[in-house]
Amino acid sequence: MNTWALAWRYVASRPASNLLTALGVGIGVLLLTATLALTAATRESLQRGAGGYQLLIAAKGSAVQAVLSTLFFMDAPTGNIPVALYRQLQADAGVTRLVPFIFGDSYRGHLIVGTTVDYFALLDESGRGPSAADPGRLARPFDAVVGATAARQAGLAVGSRFVASHGLVELPAELATDHADRQYHVTSVLPATGSPADRAIFTALETGWLMHEQEGDHAPAAEASPRGEITALLVQGRSYGDMARIAASLARDTRVQAVVPGREVTRLLQYLRAGEEVVLGLAWLATAVAFFAVMLSMAAAGIDRRRQIATLRALGASRAMLARLLIAESLLIAGAGAALGFVLGRAAAAAIAWHVEGSRGFPLELTGITPGELAAPGAALLLGLVAGAIPAWFTCREDIVPHLSNAP
Repeated sequence: MNTWALAWRYVASRPASNLLTALGVGIGVLLLTATLALTAATRESLQRGAGGYQLLIAAKGSAVQAVLSTLFFMDAPTGNIPVALYRQLQADAGVTRLVPFIFGDSYRGHLIVGTTVDYFALLDESGRGPSAADPGRLARPFDAVVGATAARQAGLAVGSRFVASHGLVELPAELATDHADRQYHVTSVLPATGSPADRAIFTALETGWLMHEQEGDHAPAAEASPRGEITALLVQGRSYGDMARIAASLARDTRVQAVVPGREVTRLLQYLRAGEEVVLGLAWLATAVAFFAVMLSMAAAGIDRRRQIATLRALGASRAMLARLLIAESLLIAGAGAALGFVLGRAAAAAIAWHVEGSRGFPLELTGITPGELAAPGAALLLGLVAGAIPAWFTCREDIVPHLSNAP
């Protein structure tokens, strides 16, 4: 019988204690794997959601909040900005694309976004997924283009009609304020893009003004009253010099702020990194505790099998062979725990990502297995090797004569 087969028999002879030890290893690996997988997914989602946008203009307030509300549709906006600024930037020769947003209403928890077809063009150019099959269906007020997730969760399809609720979150029926006299008509459903657009409902910019009666006589957008407001603007320019010039000019305006989305996402990731380090620290602590559990288990096994070890050595077994046996037993326990922890860690990460996307609307798509995730079970195996080698060294150096002479 070879070393691994004999080690397996020894492991199977103590199922309860070895199972608990393997579970301890598994918990540490589970925490490490899930944390690393979710961290990678969060970074990818934030970078994909905000990368490529040059400048965001929003009301004064938290820059991170402005990014989360405008680009991810998952926070309240910082306020409104004058529509006159929109008109001013439309006439700026340095601006190549200008995407306005109006927020204020929702349907069954999904934000209704007043915008223009330039938003879908921007999605295409930034690689965030395909645009609507017919973006022209936003041409008329109260036409709605619905994201794939919003359509599925709200039960909307092409031809559906619905009434929006005032506010950005779904309220109880007794508190909700519906715009019962204004019905939206679904003209298109976006294909799934894996972007925040999946969770939103899009309508023409004019709809927001009409809904809240911010335009006189329901005039078209080009004739909107200067007293009208919008929530935010995404600005793309000919060069970064043009963006710097626009940002500098807006810095003197106390009502608005110019935000570079990529910069704010980098700052947000730095905040998240602190929390990540805490969780990883706890995970490594659990792994270290599991290491001592494996070492104690191997030490106990060596003590329990003193007579067997002494007999094997008397029959000619070398210290090295017996040491390999104990180390193999330790590796089997650590390996079983590492494999279980890795599988459960990925499963836990997938479940958490699904829950976060469903409850908070933040898309978390798990990437392929990262080197860091592979390092978690690798570290567990390495610790298992050390945890087996230490008691093996002491056990194999022990004098065998007392254990042979005390045989019953």
